Amino acid sequence: MIDSSRFYDEAQLRALKEGVRYVFWKKDEFRRLFDRCQVPGTALAGVLWEGNSWNIVDHVLEILNKHAAGIGSLRAIANETLHYKNGDHLRWAGDDRVVAAEHSLRILKQAIGEHSDDLRRKQDAKIIADRTKHIQNDGALFRSKLAKLNSEYMQWFGQSDPIKRGFAFEKILSGLFDLNDLAPAGSFRRLGEQIDGAFKLDSENYLLEAKWQQNPVNLADLRDLDGAVSSTLETTLGLFVSVHGFSPNGISGYLQGNRPRIFCVDGGDLAMIFETRIGLPQLLRRKKELASQRREINVSAQDILAGKY
Repeated sequence: MIDSSRFYDEAQLRALKEGVRYVFWKKDEFRRLFDRCQVPGTALAGVLWEGNSWNIVDHVLEILNKHAAGIGSLRAIANETLHYKNGDHLRWAGDDRVVAAEHSLRILKQAIGEHSDDLRRKQDAKIIADRTKHIQNDGALFRSKLAKLNSEYMQWFGQSDPIKRGFAFEKILSGLFDLNDLAPAGSFRRLGEQIDGAFKLDSENYLLEAKWQQNPVNLADLRDLDGAVSSTLETTLGLFVSVHGFSPNGISGYLQGNRPRIFCVDGGDLAMIFETRIGLPQLLRRKKELASQRREINVSAQDILAGKY
């Protein structure tokens, strides 16, 4: 009987790693494959996407093979890989790539093709049950933590002390970013400037500015964050979170300068996130696209969900 906590033995897992490496080859293809196969966030949390592409495959497949919650994704990855019958899709990369892909497919088919249909049915039944339970538990825990953060956030409306409210807001945002695996860092001081925080999304670094004030954020505040971002590496971007939004003149004035290096989130966007209408990473990715492609840095989550952008 095969231990369900290790779905593939060492030889089978090695064949699958090689198959994924040579059939999909590029990091972007690995990312899309893992997304299609619903790889759990716990298996992707430690992935260094900027690192060696072979190490990415090793890391993810090793974790999936050791935990019952990941076996369904592992089987899906194997099925997607074996869907390729040859290496014709890599002709553009040269004959060596084609030969390597086809060789890895032959080895993979031989290594894991020996599982009997009966064993697969039994394993699949357990996989489905385990994965369903894991997803339900994981989702319930996420919603519970998100609701707690929302409760803390709502308690500060109407509070008169802006300094205490500001520190509490930074803490709430840090919790929200941590809940979404965005590796938040707390506030820190650089020469001549105070940074409210930082986080990472899709291997890109962001500086965070957060304000909870009565008036909308103005042009000077936007330029301050832009200046902080421009003094770091070119790959760094900025996110400005303002509960009471941004002045239209501030937005238009900022966009008259160089390429936008920042984009914005307001209280309405936060409400959509806390109500689980849209995920924080999903919203940030879309806002970044709109800033990059259309120079739109303050599109609301409501308009994005309505399909207006």
